Amino acid sequence: MRAAIAIGSNSTRMLAAEKKNGTLANLLRGREETRLFLGMDDARRILPERIESTAQAVDRLFHQAAQHGARETALFATSAMRDAINGEELAERIRALCGLPLQVISGEEEARLAFAAAAGNVRSLVMDIGGGSTELTIGEQGKAAWAGSAQLGASRLMKACPVRSRADAERALALARETLRPFTDQLKRFPPALRLVGLGGSCTTSAAMLLGREAHGEEIEGYRVRLKDARDQLALLAPMTVAERRQVPGLPASRAEHIPNGLCILIAAMEESGFEEMRVSIRTNLDGFLLSLPDEERTGG
Repeated sequence: MRAAIAIGSNSTRMLAAEKKNGTLANLLRGREETRLFLGMDDARRILPERIESTAQAVDRLFHQAAQHGARETALFATSAMRDAINGEELAERIRALCGLPLQVISGEEEARLAFAAAAGNVRSLVMDIGGGSTELTIGEQGKAAWAGSAQLGASRLMKACPVRSRADAERALALARETLRPFTDQLKRFPPALRLVGLGGSCTTSAAMLLGREAHGEEIEGYRVRLKDARDQLALLAPMTVAERRQVPGLPASRAEHIPNGLCILIAAMEESGFEEMRVSIRTNLDGFLLSLPDEERTGG
C-alpha cells in the first residue's frame, strides 16, 4: 500500500490505497483544514504559526496512512507553495517531524493529475477548483490533450474580492470570467468535450447543498449540478453573514467564508466553457498521483 499527501491552498489531504490492475482499492482519505494561502502575508511569506500548524497536520496524516498500512508516502504541494517565498521553512519543519521530502508541483502537472483521477474514457473537460488556482484539462481515453492552470482559486478570489452582497458577487464573477477566459479560449482549439467534471471543495459543497446535508464520498460521486443551481446558490449566500451561511444545510462551517467565491469560479468556468451542467467527482489530484504509479506487487505466500 502507498499513500500521498497534498498540501493545498485551503486544505491538506491524504490518500492511502492499493493499486492493482490499474485501479485503487482499500482507500483511506484524510483531510485537515490548513488554509495555507490565507496564512501568508502580503509579501508572500508563510506566517510562522501557519508553518507549524500545517507541518503538524502533515505529520498526523502521515501517521494515519502508516496505521492503515502504507509503506511509502509521497508529499507534494500546489498553488500556495508555488507562491510562497519561504516555502523551504515549511519543508524543513515537515522533514524534522516525519522525514518526508516535499515536492512543489507545477500548475500544469496539478491539472494533469486531476484529469487522470476523474476523466475516465469519455471525452471530458476536467475542472479542479482549489483555494489558490483552478485547473482545466481536456482530453479523452485517459489522455490529456491540453492542460492549464489559472491563478484563481476560492481563497485567492476572496482575498481580492470578498463577497458580502449580491453586488460583491457580481464583481467577483466579472473578475473570475476575465481571469478564466484566456484559458477557456484555448479549449476552442480542440473538439468539444462531451461532459464537464468538477473537482474540489466548491464543486462538492454545491452538490451537498443541493442534497440538503453534508455529504461525502460515493454518494456525491457523479452528482449533477446545473449552472442554474450554482447561480441560485450564489444569490442565496452572497448577502448572508458567515454565521448565517454556517446554518445552510449541506454547507460545511469551514467553507462558509469563501464558498461564494468558489461558486463565482464555478459559474464563470461553466459559462465560459459553454456547459449547463457538470458532474461532481470526489476524486482529487491524489487519486491521479497514485494511479500514475505502477501496480503494486503482490506479497505473501
